[in-house]
Amino acid sequence: MNRKELYINDNIIDRCRDGEVKAQFLLYKQYSKAMYNIAIRFLNNRMDAEDILQESFVTAFEKLGELTSNNAFGSWLKRIVINNCISHIRKNRIEFDDIDDHPSVIGTDEGEEEFNIDPSLVHNAIKDLPPGARTILVLHVLEGYKHREIAEILGVSESTSKSQYKRSLDILYTKIKNKIYVS
Repeated sequence: MNRKELYINDNIIDRCRDGEVKAQFLLYKQYSKAMYNIAIRFLNNRMDAEDILQESFVTAFEKLGELTSNNAFGSWLKRIVINNCISHIRKNRIEFDDIDDHPSVIGTDEGEEEFNIDPSLVHNAIKDLPPGARTILVLHVLEGYKHREIAEILGVSESTSKSQYKRSLDILYTKIKNKIYVS
């Protein structure tokens, strides 16, 4: 991001703090797609993701005075979206099964060849994961949380986080492998 863009963002954020609706719309337009993508990865439901997106922007605009640096707006907003997604997941009581005895299918084929996999295939496979496994996969792989942090955020054990993550990888591996060999 160059200096001009930083100045424009600072200017827009300052105008949002002053309650200017046009500036809020500009900020929404700039960040809504990325924030929606985060929400849809967590929730796998368009309507819920849209609700979380709107709720997150309302929260951000209400609490804009708490933002310590205008340059941190994007990461601050992302944190709000993730927290709202996690709250939604908790409220809807997604089950996180502890599956320590789950047999792994990854790495069992010897001499397996590498494939160039279409990203949309992976995206669709992630969308089809059970909600608990998908949530942990998104938090760990896409958002960079450690299993200890995920366990704390979701109110599950660290071993549950690890086993759900392993389960999600196994399911993805099987789905993608089957899709490649079927095609």
